Amino acid sequence: MLGVFLTAAYPSEEACVQALKVLHEKKVSLIELGIPFSDPLADGPVIQKASFAALSAGINIDKIFDLIEKARSSLGLPFAQEKQSFQDSYGLNNLIFFSYYNPLYVYGIERLAVKCKEYGVRGLLIPDLPIEEAVNVSDVLKRYGLTLTLLVAVTSTEERVKKIVELSEPFVYLVSRVGVTGSDSDISQWKTGDKQDTEAVLVRKIHEIRKYAPEKLIGLGFGIDSAVKVRETLDLGVELAIVGTKAIRVLENDSSSELDDFSSFIQLLTSA
Repeated sequence: MLGVFLTAAYPSEEACVQALKVLHEKKVSLIELGIPFSDPLADGPVIQKASFAALSAGINIDKIFDLIEKARSSLGLPFAQEKQSFQDSYGLNNLIFFSYYNPLYVYGIERLAVKCKEYGVRGLLIPDLPIEEAVNVSDVLKRYGLTLTLLVAVTSTEERVKKIVELSEPFVYLVSRVGVTGSDSDISQWKTGDKQDTEAVLVRKIHEIRKYAPEKLIGLGFGIDSAVKVRETLDLGVELAIVGTKAIRVLENDSSSELDDFSSFIQLLTSA
């Protein structure tokens, strides 16, 4: 399975809508739509730049729902529909919001959950949500049939992994390395110098997650920027490879009305 991250309203609202349509038409397994935030601690310079640009252009959560509505309407996708399982769906029917907790808290979690259900958003992924507060957020989302996805780091203790995987749906997000997002630091670079063999570290962490959640899907992200790396990532034993920074780079450099370069890039990824 393939997941792709986009920053909402970047490089423009129109381009974002078109990109969402491309991801649906290419049957990408998961769309992570980032809600721009002024202090994106886990993001590298490319995604930070995209967030700041979108915020400067006046994007907000309500306008992001408008973008989703435009994309769904243009494809003739109904809003009110019975959700299929995560594995059996794709594209705009498997769209989740990636957001830091602050803007969601300010907007109101229950208010957001109502809107997500109305607009066909499947759930939330909140990288900085403390596990102590995750239970309350999860409870609100579950009332509306929505999911909460949480992150496991390679440095997470086994006790913390156990707590995270109990709550995380529809998959557990494993972060491939310490640091921020970006294609320039990928898992292969961990194998050089005195650094640990990243592949072995990741495999051990995957086994740890399986120990406590044998039936749950695992997604792996950070540093995946090509079809080759998508294949290598899946070969580690996870079900979902997630591409972010590189997708944004390709999108922001694509000036064609139909996003030909972006579409070709996504097609390469899905071929893996």
